[in-house]
Amino acid sequence: MAQTPPIMTYNRMFALFGETSPENLRQVSDPMLRPLSHLMIDEFQDVSPQIVSWIRASLREIRRRGPAMHVGRIAQRSSLLCVGDDWQSIYGWRGSSPKYFMEFAKEFSSPATTKVMLSENFRSHQHIIDAAEHIVRAAPAIAGKKARASGAPQELLAVKVLDRDEDELAERVAEHYNDGDSILLLYRKGSEKARFAERLQALIDSDAARGAQGRRIRTLTYHSSKGLQADAVFLLGDCQHLTVSPYKNQVYRLAGLGDANDLQPFDTAQKDEVLRLAYVAITRSARYCYWYIDENAGAGESAHMPKASDRVAREKPFFEDLRSKARMG
Repeated sequence: MAQTPPIMTYNRMFALFGETSPENLRQVSDPMLRPLSHLMIDEFQDVSPQIVSWIRASLREIRRRGPAMHVGRIAQRSSLLCVGDDWQSIYGWRGSSPKYFMEFAKEFSSPATTKVMLSENFRSHQHIIDAAEHIVRAAPAIAGKKARASGAPQELLAVKVLDRDEDELAERVAEHYNDGDSILLLYRKGSEKARFAERLQALIDSDAARGAQGRRIRTLTYHSSKGLQADAVFLLGDCQHLTVSPYKNQVYRLAGLGDANDLQPFDTAQKDEVLRLAYVAITRSARYCYWYIDENAGAGESAHMPKASDRVAREKPFFEDLRSKARMG
């Protein structure tokens, strides 16, 4: 395994110590391998096939070595604790898959597997939770999931779905800022940011002058917002699957991802992923959520591609659809 210079990609390292190369792991000393005897992995919904192969191979080698690898007096088996939310799996385009979390017992054979469902949400009120879950429920997921708002009761405010209007957006942002709210301006792609920058740049610059601790406005992509929260969240743009990829479909089939009978497993996964991305974006909100959608953004073939906003249900109390097409409908 020696090479010059001693530099390699993470993918190559995981491959070298994965299930297809067990002889390499046998060269690893006990003290080096022993820390892997009991693993806790967070954000497991974003794991990739290479990492899964490395985890399984490492645990298999630890079991093969037997008592020499025991940690402590009573922990005589290796263990794997994985934490995550399959509804927040949004990195399929770079090789991850929620499959390993959704089918955990199948992917990681064990004498005993325990599933613990965490259902309390300490960030958002129930309308935010219900709206986000309504969007994402069309995607395959772990059965029995339902979050409940915890903590102090809050006013139940519907997610407002609106036509894209830069002037109206700027007014709403300024209103929330003047009320002392923290704000996230989330956009799907760079062109969306350019559209609101002109009207809001002065406010954003003024807020930035307050320093890192005092800032109350952040502008981020939907993906970059994961793990964050704000009183008021503004979503700029739809979540839509725009392209097909024969190459990535082939890679997905070779990796064993997706349904065995699906000839386009990557495209199928991406159609589900746009729903999960909308779920992540909506659940950044603690109180207020505004979703601005440009109905004219789709053109040509993309106009018929799946969009997360197709799941907005006007009859549900947790949505307030104020778009012109909704009013005309």
